[in-house]
Amino acid sequence: MWRFGESEELGADDLNVPLAREFAAHVRDACGEFCRLVDCRRLDNGVEIVTFEIDIDLPQRPVYAILATERVSACFAPSNSGAPLVVVDREDFPDTPHQGLVFEGLPSLLCVDDRPWQDVRGGYTASELMSRIAIWFRKACEGDLHGADQPFDAFFGLDGDLDIIIQHDAQGAMAAGGELNVWSTDDRIRFLIMTTAPRKADLADTVGIHVLHVAVEPGAMRRIRRAPRTLQGLAVLLADRGVDLLDRLKTSVVEWTEAGGNAQNRKWVFCILVSMPQIHPLTGAVGATRPMAFLCHASPGEIGVAMGVLEANKSDAAREVSYVRVVGAMPSAEGLQALSVQIAPVHLELEAARSAIMAGRTEPDLRRIVMIGAGSLGSLLAENLAREGLFRWTVIDPDTFLPHNAARHTLTRDEFGKAKASELAARLLAIRADTAPEAICENVLALKEGNKTEPALDAADVILDCSASVPVSRWLSDRPGGARRLCAFFTPDGRAAVLMAESEDRAVNLRDVEAAYLREVLTNPSLEGHHRPSQQMRYTGACRALTNRIPASSVALLSSLIASALPEASSRTKATLKIWTLRGGGVDCVTASTASLRSKIGDWGITLPRSLAEELDRKRADALPNETGGPLIGMIDQEARHITVAHVLPPPPDSVASPTGFERGTDGLHRSIEEAQARSGGQVRYVGEWHSHPKGSSADPSVIDLAQIDQLSHLMKIDGLPAISLIAGEGEVGFLLGKAD
Repeated sequence: MWRFGESEELGADDLNVPLAREFAAHVRDACGEFCRLVDCRRLDNGVEIVTFEIDIDLPQRPVYAILATERVSACFAPSNSGAPLVVVDREDFPDTPHQGLVFEGLPSLLCVDDRPWQDVRGGYTASELMSRIAIWFRKACEGDLHGADQPFDAFFGLDGDLDIIIQHDAQGAMAAGGELNVWSTDDRIRFLIMTTAPRKADLADTVGIHVLHVAVEPGAMRRIRRAPRTLQGLAVLLADRGVDLLDRLKTSVVEWTEAGGNAQNRKWVFCILVSMPQIHPLTGAVGATRPMAFLCHASPGEIGVAMGVLEANKSDAAREVSYVRVVGAMPSAEGLQALSVQIAPVHLELEAARSAIMAGRTEPDLRRIVMIGAGSLGSLLAENLAREGLFRWTVIDPDTFLPHNAARHTLTRDEFGKAKASELAARLLAIRADTAPEAICENVLALKEGNKTEPALDAADVILDCSASVPVSRWLSDRPGGARRLCAFFTPDGRAAVLMAESEDRAVNLRDVEAAYLREVLTNPSLEGHHRPSQQMRYTGACRALTNRIPASSVALLSSLIASALPEASSRTKATLKIWTLRGGGVDCVTASTASLRSKIGDWGITLPRSLAEELDRKRADALPNETGGPLIGMIDQEARHITVAHVLPPPPDSVASPTGFERGTDGLHRSIEEAQARSGGQVRYVGEWHSHPKGSSADPSVIDLAQIDQLSHLMKIDGLPAISLIAGEGEVGFLLGKAD
């Protein structure tokens, strides 16, 4: 039975801690139907304890052995400096989830509130505390307490003055039985880093740190209800779970001595890192293995002496030797009773699975993504997504990080003059070790034989273009391979961002999505001004050394929007087109259909958004019985031999339409084409003409159509470009292509 020790019994009104006094009064005056105040006490350290009996409304078959009446104590820190602790003074209180790990001899500690005390302290009330206690018991009876797989929480005085940080490589070494090294992060000796890397020498002359790792096999593991106070208690606890700690300690301290270990003029921390499987308190199911750290402020030599396997060197000879081995000695646990241990919180380095959980995802995504472009957008996207447990990364960029890049990039002045790809890859590794980053400093549009880019693209699961280069996006779209392509970019003025993603089977590729994007820009009223010119500045004296003037805050916001949509876009079956625009302190988001029609004429490919085909069908129907038509706006890529039709302009007012023909006028045509070019940021141009056929007629060309495409070809030949004629027939569209040659 737990005893309060030296304490003073008080009346409820004599308590000093305001919350304790309010709680005692609440139990006495407001909870008489189900609670009875037992007594109030004050410990020598100022902690005040209110003990009461609470009646539990037991279900017919309670999951845990909760009694109909339980005696509970609420412990209040002086001046409300800490959260109230709720304990049950019953030795056979059942083992449930949501109990804190406490030392041997202390009562069961109920976790009734996991919120940071400083966040709730100002508004915390006695009635809220009572409500949380009642809810805890109700959920315990019903088996609804969650968190059985949570790590053992070091509550109720178990927190010491040290925390342990286990790096990713050390986790692997622990699983494989490899060697561990440890060092302190700074001269405060507040945090210890566990790693396989060689030990840092910054504190080697003042602090001695020794680590021993032991593992409990899942088959031998049993739940821990109480924490040991001494090394002897820890040895007993581990012996009950199949681990001979005495033998492991003997081996460790003897090896330390034989390696020349010297304990003189040092403070020591002996860390015993124990890997323990988590055990469900009700089912006994074995969960994930997590490490617990038991710390002893003694040197390996002092522990060896306490066990009887070492002796202190008290002679004048060999003063550099602090301890010598006792030959043939058997280790004894009795001397370890005098060496106290504390449990230190253990922090595991972030890896994909835990990153995903912290980001609210159910599982990580370790597909290999190849990102082309390590500029401001690429750096922000990569780092944000890496923190969310997404992808293993390959970064491709030929550029060097220059001073002006620091205005919006995640790299800093320490990386001036270094390759963007290499430095960004290093940052990804620093964020999460299992990003497995690779860097390639190559220009994808000027690849040489034996390059690293093409094998990387062939091996990729996902390819992301952040180069802000239209040719790169189109090159990726045309390149063979099964990996889905995505493209993300900002508009020049930094007011909008765009994410384009192919369909999973690549039936809709980036060229198709680009056509849908340009059509949306040209037709959606909310996107007027989407491609407004940006303000630029020169970052050196060279005439081409220009960069856009965009606030870093806009870049951060827009890149976050892209990052939030990219995981789904890279995983869903269908293609994606999203356009975000910053407007009036808020964000507008436009999504659009990406379906397209494709045609092949000779060695030329033609793409037409399906929504445009549907618009032409409506225009044809509205004009009947007359024919109608107008100019086509789009893009011509001569290198790729591809034409994209993105938009149709209305027929000029001087056009002539009849049931048997259509003659497009010229009034205002030049101005309409220039407006479309400006609205698209100069990406589109005049590419040809379209016209409709009468009701019941197909899209097959007439003799007049063939003559017109011949005339159009001669007109376009001035620019060395082909001409396209689109015919809207009954339920179909057809194409004619007039080549410049």
